Amino acid sequence: MVNYSLNSEQRDEVPNTYGFFVSPNELETEESVKASVARRREQKWLDMFARWSSFIESRFDEVKRRCRKARRREQKWLDMFARWSAFIESRFDKVKTRCRKGIPPSVRGQGWYHLSAAKYRHENADRNCPTGSVFNLYLTQTPTLNVLEDIKKDLARSFPDHEMFRDNGCGQESLFDVLKAYAVHDPAVGYCQAQAPIAAILLMHLPPEQAFWVFVQINEEYVKGYFSDGLMAVKEDALATELLIQRVSQRGYRLLRKLDVDPILYTLDWYMTLFSRTYRAPQLFRIWDMFFCEGVKVLFRLALVILRETLDVGPPDIVTKAHKCDNAMDLIALIKQTAKSLPFDVLLIKMDKLPLTDIDLAQACGQARQQLNSDLNTTNNRKTSSRAQAKKHK
Repeated sequence: MVNYSLNSEQRDEVPNTYGFFVSPNELETEESVKASVARRREQKWLDMFARWSSFIESRFDEVKRRCRKARRREQKWLDMFARWSAFIESRFDKVKTRCRKGIPPSVRGQGWYHLSAAKYRHENADRNCPTGSVFNLYLTQTPTLNVLEDIKKDLARSFPDHEMFRDNGCGQESLFDVLKAYAVHDPAVGYCQAQAPIAAILLMHLPPEQAFWVFVQINEEYVKGYFSDGLMAVKEDALATELLIQRVSQRGYRLLRKLDVDPILYTLDWYMTLFSRTYRAPQLFRIWDMFFCEGVKVLFRLALVILRETLDVGPPDIVTKAHKCDNAMDLIALIKQTAKSLPFDVLLIKMDKLPLTDIDLAQACGQARQQLNSDLNTTNNRKTSSRAQAKKHK
């Protein structure tokens, strides 16, 4: 079983702002950035206090602006939630811009709840439910026994370095409830191990019932088919990624083909866990902000930028090392290592500038689907032919 932890190498005793246990050195680094910003803000206030009479008499608007600044971004989102339908219908570009800047932590959960349309699905489902809560109704039902056992095995493995899920933390019971409810909701899928970290991250931001409905939307609207038997949807997106690399980086594509790298080997972990094993808070949450707003193309864009940076246009030492690899596994390891080491803000900028349109993505996915179906038909025909020949020889 895989340990889905953002920092699986060590479990130190110092929780950071996001609830993850990190080493004291990591915490000091994180806090030093925040401290520099805080000191700058404090100095502005101290300067203002030194000239208080002047500010109050002639620059009161500046005082008011500084008082409001801490809550301004949150208030913008709250105002947007209050007029959500209007924003989605006529001002979606404004929503997208705000998501790319990052949803404020205090309203991030509600942002995901609205962006995913989970709020409306939740309300509609409960409106037609005789007990008033579909989620609570699911909790009274029991999926197949092996599903429950699989879920229980993974509870302790899901973010053991987070205070909610560490050592029978309060989040483990909620995580069990969300995963169990989904297994009842969609018995054909049941439970897949890669679902646990996704549900856990939702629970870091939302109460269990709302987290469940966002989880439903992820499974059924964003990455539909990712957790089904055969993983055909993931294989399709992996192949589409390879086809898109050919468009955005011929040099990178040639190297991948030269070493015969199967795209599923580097995309499976990224896509099935929505990059939750590659990035940690707050970077991961920023990715999810965009994902809930813009959809699965965010995963493609991020994957393509990582590949392009590693194999073609990134830091010269990394690109050189990539082209010196003489086997697929070494190259895959380098790609995954580079994903974690590239400056995150640079990745976001390059994602936005990547020469990739929605039409390009749709065409690549369609081409990948046709190719996989063709390969599947060929395989089935061979099996049928082999069975027929075996019977003939008998």
